[in-house]
Amino acid sequence: MNTSSTWTRRGTAMAAALLLSITAAACSSGDTGESHDGPLRIVINSGATPPILPLVAEKNGDFTRQGLQVKITALPSTSITTFAPALGRQYDIAWGTPADVIAAKAQGHDLTVIASAYVDSTEHSQAQIFAAKGRKITSFAGLGGKRIATPSLSGTLYLSVVTALRKAGIGTKAVTLVEVPFPNMLDQLNAGRVDAIATIQPFIGGTKAAGHTPLGDPFLSVASPAVTGMWTADRAWAAKNPDKVAKFVDGMDAADSWVASHDSEARAFLAATLKLPPQLIAGMPLPDWKSAITPDDLTPWIDAVEASGQVNGKLPKATDLVVQRAG
Repeated sequence: MNTSSTWTRRGTAMAAALLLSITAAACSSGDTGESHDGPLRIVINSGATPPILPLVAEKNGDFTRQGLQVKITALPSTSITTFAPALGRQYDIAWGTPADVIAAKAQGHDLTVIASAYVDSTEHSQAQIFAAKGRKITSFAGLGGKRIATPSLSGTLYLSVVTALRKAGIGTKAVTLVEVPFPNMLDQLNAGRVDAIATIQPFIGGTKAAGHTPLGDPFLSVASPAVTGMWTADRAWAAKNPDKVAKFVDGMDAADSWVASHDSEARAFLAATLKLPPQLIAGMPLPDWKSAITPDDLTPWIDAVEASGQVNGKLPKATDLVVQRAG
């Protein structure tokens, strides 16, 4: 891998320190939207498969062929709201998920979505709610009164779970939602400490193998298919750097094409990068890394956020978030 990548893993305390340093840097580095002569500074999430595509593009030289130098910083499950103040200053392009991007915009951060990062669908499902085996729960409607684990009590997966329950006629007051990290969910389910879990790839295979009951992909309760990850930038920076944005997206599209024609190599790279057993990656559907996005793709998420009451502040319109590429 190109040494320009910064592959970092930090705990909660380090994430808090990061927030303080980012805020200080953002406040001291002048107006947003500045152009710079250094590498394109990309932030990805280090804890899941969908945000990893820039590392594939870097490994294969797809960015280099576009005339881009890149510096990739990988952060642990950190919300876009944490480092939004640094976009256009310390970072140029960042991974985000719908609920967090909408929340950041509602908080006054002038973000724009430059591309989709991946699309969740039946064929490329990246999330699943499982009920504990033996509980005779076969659908979302059976989760009333149950204890359900989610990775956090905010964000896109949580919003999707809340939406799936609401559409099944179950309000959040009728269930107990508890925060459990993905790697610990199966143990909690096996031990009977929770009745159901909302998990993601690559943990789905192990949960299914343990005999627990899949109820459905909660992302698809919001939209089907659903744009569930996206690449964001400061609006002023994106407006001043359309060439860099276009080259970034073209590099990502090239990496996506490579994955489609090099399945085994791509899975081996993902397993090594995420430091996961190859067998976990081998049988799972890979993300559908489509870059195209329209305002219509974000409208269902904005509607879901509004229905959940999860975000304070004025919610953006989809057209306020998505800037479509010319041509």
